[in-house]
Amino acid sequence: MKFVSKLALTAMLALGSTAMVTTPALAQKEKKGAAKEDPNALKVGDAFRKAAQPAMEAVQAKNWAAAAPALDALDAVVQNDDEKYYAAYLRSRVQIGSNDMAGLTKTLPILIASPRTPANELPIYKRQYYTIVGNQALNEKKYAEGIDNLLKAREAGNTDFDISIALANAYAQTGKPNESVAEVDRAIQAVKASGQKPPVAWYQFAIPRVYATGNRAATAEWMKKMIADYPTKQNWRWGVLVMRGSADSAGGRLTSAQRIDLYRLLRTTKVMADQNDYIDYAESVNSAGLPWEAVAAIDEGKASGKIPAGNPDVARIYASAQAKAKAEGSLTPLVKQSQAAANGKMAAQTGDAFLASGDFAKAVELYDVALQKGGVSADDVNLHRGIALYNLGRKDDARTAFGQIKAAPAVDLAALWTVALDLPALT
Repeated sequence: MKFVSKLALTAMLALGSTAMVTTPALAQKEKKGAAKEDPNALKVGDAFRKAAQPAMEAVQAKNWAAAAPALDALDAVVQNDDEKYYAAYLRSRVQIGSNDMAGLTKTLPILIASPRTPANELPIYKRQYYTIVGNQALNEKKYAEGIDNLLKAREAGNTDFDISIALANAYAQTGKPNESVAEVDRAIQAVKASGQKPPVAWYQFAIPRVYATGNRAATAEWMKKMIADYPTKQNWRWGVLVMRGSADSAGGRLTSAQRIDLYRLLRTTKVMADQNDYIDYAESVNSAGLPWEAVAAIDEGKASGKIPAGNPDVARIYASAQAKAKAEGSLTPLVKQSQAAANGKMAAQTGDAFLASGDFAKAVELYDVALQKGGVSADDVNLHRGIALYNLGRKDDARTAFGQIKAAPAVDLAALWTVALDLPALT
């Protein structure tokens, strides 16, 4: 996503309304008996004074078309630094009025270099010059040049959040996700400090880039911040799916079991979208030997109205899952067998079966056995144990279980489930 920056407009308005609000005074033409002149007035010659008059009148009348040739004539008679400064001052007014930023990039350096520029206006000239030049460089995709100038604009006192937004884009374009995200965060803090709410697009720009850095904890925190400001089902679902997509694009594709765990998260947090979600979910768990979960998912989809009646794929999966669940019979005998097994593999599998059937307490019991006996993936067991504890309402215990997961992509799923523990009511 690319932000549309208002840097240029902001620079023009600030320069026009804040700087150069007082017209520089010209020294009066020497007259016999004249009152004492302002010692700070600009010293100009007769030829310049004469040429300046039509230029001044055009600028004051905001007649930019008439001002342009008058200024060209004025430039032709410039003889000293004071005259050069005053001509640049008048030309800058025309460039501001006619929205001529390219011209300003040539005029502002003259004002910056002139000793006649008032001390209180010099910082304004500098920050606006660097802002305009930096923005133009970014428009031309000269990212390094743009970054350098915008950082100088910030050093000169430009604290507008548009600087951060433009820098975030530039850093993203140059493969610097950490710097890009830091600038988005800076913009968010600036907007919040003003009592406003940052756009959701800023969070959606940052989250995939935080994830790309490999910092799962930071990704989870960004998800929390987005949902805190925008607690909608759409945004939560977007966050879950974008992390799945990021994992796939980074080469760490989720296994079928891990995709099931994502569907479980969508279902638990009530953000399943439509019949396609339910069909894919039900078929996945049925194929994985968890028919009870397929039946429950389809029943839920029908009850919510998201699975319309008469869908042949749903009918096929549902009939298959019911037949498999009946053939499996009771899971109770498997508990003693799991407890007597040499390692924890059977206990983990039995725990998964209880999780799928909705008996979360028994699932936790079997997962504890699996971890105690060993010979299993502790990350996978802890993930499923945390999901069971979540469904039991034991949030602190679930948080602990998710926190014990270390390796990607299981740790990514754990981060999402951890965020879900503190989800506000979604609309």
